[in-house]
Amino acid sequence: MKVPWPLYLAWKQLFPSGKKVSFFSLLSIIGVALGVNVMIVVIAFMQGFQQKFRKDIINAQGHARVVPLKPYASWDKIPPRLRKIDNVVGVTPYLQAQLLLQSGNYHAIPFCMGLQPEDGDEVLPVDDFLKGGMLRLQAHDAEDVTPLPTMEMLEDDVVFLSSQTANRLGVRPSAVVQVYEANATLPESTEQSPVRVTRLDSYVESGEWELLFMPSEGSCVVRENVSGDEFVWEYEKGSLDLGFGYPVFEISQGADPFVAGDRFLFQVFKANKIEIFSPSMIDQAKADEMIPPREVRVGGIFEVPWQGFQMEALIGTMRFMADMRDQEGACDGFYLKFSGPVARNEVQLQKKCRELELVLEEDWAVVPWFVENAWFFELLKFEEYLMVLIMIPIGLVAAFAIAIALMTTVLRKIREIGLLIAMGGRRFSVGMVFCLQGFIIGGLGAVLGCGLALLFIRYREVIMTFIVERIAGSDGQAGVAQFYNFHSLEVPFPWESSESLSTFLSFALFAVLVSTVAGLLPALRATRLNPADSLRSE
Repeated sequence: MKVPWPLYLAWKQLFPSGKKVSFFSLLSIIGVALGVNVMIVVIAFMQGFQQKFRKDIINAQGHARVVPLKPYASWDKIPPRLRKIDNVVGVTPYLQAQLLLQSGNYHAIPFCMGLQPEDGDEVLPVDDFLKGGMLRLQAHDAEDVTPLPTMEMLEDDVVFLSSQTANRLGVRPSAVVQVYEANATLPESTEQSPVRVTRLDSYVESGEWELLFMPSEGSCVVRENVSGDEFVWEYEKGSLDLGFGYPVFEISQGADPFVAGDRFLFQVFKANKIEIFSPSMIDQAKADEMIPPREVRVGGIFEVPWQGFQMEALIGTMRFMADMRDQEGACDGFYLKFSGPVARNEVQLQKKCRELELVLEEDWAVVPWFVENAWFFELLKFEEYLMVLIMIPIGLVAAFAIAIALMTTVLRKIREIGLLIAMGGRRFSVGMVFCLQGFIIGGLGAVLGCGLALLFIRYREVIMTFIVERIAGSDGQAGVAQFYNFHSLEVPFPWESSESLSTFLSFALFAVLVSTVAGLLPALRATRLNPADSLRSE
């Protein structure tokens, strides 16, 4: 294929045959590549944060909320009606309150929300929140083997506290540690102990449980050393479940056969109790009525990724919250969850919410998550646009550098330019040589910049951890991760997301365009040269 001579000359001037690397070309391409890399990475990270916050908000609030516009007595008839509607996959009623918590001399006034334990994590992934807030005890020659709390443990006298509230009050749920003392059987090659605790409810009392395996196969003596209670456990028939207030023991699958004398020791710590006062109790106390506080146990500690959920919070049952508000049968609304096609499309979600409002008539308002949090995402979008405005001058700086370098090339090659025109070359074609040089620099720089951006996205955790530790230290990294957790940040590659592909293509084309325009001024200077004057130039 015949290559146009302006393109051939442009390439040869950038990459002469006698040189391995052109210093000017290398610096120009690297400058453009760094600019493209910075612009893509910054915007890609901003979009990643938006997706992360979107996911966290939906987990904490559902896809939409149904809010009553006036008191509605028969609210329990609403969930069955909503579940019959297409694309509605979850409905969870809730009740909110503001309560005063006390533990010893410590107080807290958290945001309190009541849910129905039977709903489980139909809409809100409470079990995941409890897993995220799980705190393990640190002990010498012992291991915390407390099973993860679940939504099923929520009762009228058991509440879940956010980690901030638990720390303020100095309380924690029940816990169990396996003690590895001198005469206790130690786990050898397995990562998990052969005997494990599968349930530890909030009513368990502190004590020391000893399991001693008997000579006869399949039997074990279980003794509580504080009270002296003793049980015989035929573990081949199943787990040892003595009911509420007792830990449930089970043999791990794949455990090696036990021998006579194997002994396992577990130390159990009971859950802390807290006292709760409601506004109605305080009003009654002002009227000299002696109303004792409501005493509840801490069933678990949770951590919600979305900080807007409330730093200090409490989750209880709806019956408990109704008792504290002195409003039997009350409901403040419903959290809704929709199926994938509607949940992923904000336009479809908005239409579905309007459809539900028509079904529920004028007594209810259905508010999608992006409307309720519009202020936050408008702020994030403003940040993104601001970053774009800040990043654009980076590309312009590279363009000015390219223009100056090409202008210097024109001044150095005046005689060559005059010779080309004298040999019959059109002025337009001569000018195209320098425009094409800018185009080539921009194209190669854009490709290299996109490659660097892909590497940065691929190894973002390692890079950002290194940077944050050097700037903020290991302690500061925890504070940064609270709001900007790069380990959980999802930044899609261009082949995984149309939005990411658009970002890559937009900044790559911007770099090529700016670099090409940067060669326009030297090209105009070259086309205006007089051949006779150019040939006489020294």
